[in-house]
Amino acid sequence: MMVGCIPVVIADEIEFPYENTIDWTQLSVKIAEKDVNRTMEILRGIPEEQIRRKQDAIAKVWKTVTYPVPSEAGDAFHMIMEELGRKRRAFKASTFTSWT
Repeated sequence: MMVGCIPVVIADEIEFPYENTIDWTQLSVKIAEKDVNRTMEILRGIPEEQIRRKQDAIAKVWKTVTYPVPSEAGDAFHMIMEELGRKRRAFKASTFTSWT
């Protein structure tokens, strides 16, 4: 992604990282498993303008999936910590009235 490569995901059921923060529809291509044999046809059919838009979107978020040394604000480590914090808050907010 650092050099503008567009992620191509071939999966029907997938949870993308940082879905609360990143709109993966804007920067990746998702192909249904049933269409795996048409992958090249689908990719070749993507208009150049759409490719440029996806690459522009990637340029804005690629840092969130990298691990620089030393760590920097907004990098993958910080994104993971933010995501865990959100999940922890959601879990703490849950009300469990009984256990069996």
